[in-house]
Amino acid sequence: MKRKSAFVAALLIVFCFAFASNSYSQGLHGDGKFGLSIFSGQGSSTAFLFGGAMDIPIGDRQGLYFRPEFNITTHPSTPIEACGILKYNLPTSMQQTIYIDGGLGFWFMTGGPFFGLDFGGGMLFPLQNSSVQIPVEIRLGPIIATGSSIFQIALTTGVHF
Repeated sequence: MKRKSAFVAALLIVFCFAFASNSYSQGLHGDGKFGLSIFSGQGSSTAFLFGGAMDIPIGDRQGLYFRPEFNITTHPSTPIEACGILKYNLPTSMQQTIYIDGGLGFWFMTGGPFFGLDFGGGMLFPLQNSSVQIPVEIRLGPIIATGSSIFQIALTTGVHF
């Protein structure tokens, strides 16, 4: 099982480098986030979520990014999520950036690695006279666990640079 997880992680990294264009290296952005994670099903719980990610531009498409992400929660058995997300910044005339995102994730928790789906969106609020932005995001989706599904809702904020 560990070999399978290592293969999936290596595949995500290769995908990152294969589809990210060198000419867009200035377009790379990273962020750190924290917030609340709410699980329902198999005993509902609310916990803290801590994570980090990087936005990597895809090809010539303006506003489209591949986003490898790593999240840790404080739910029982400390679930860890490694996921690959596609993020799209919606065209807007506002100073804030509005985006939607979605993708696949692997959750490592008691009982084995489980497959999950993440969908959501958010808004980036720029700090005046700075390249730093404050993201506010909601993300939801099922985690397909053995014998049942767990539904997760994550409400996060952090620092986007």
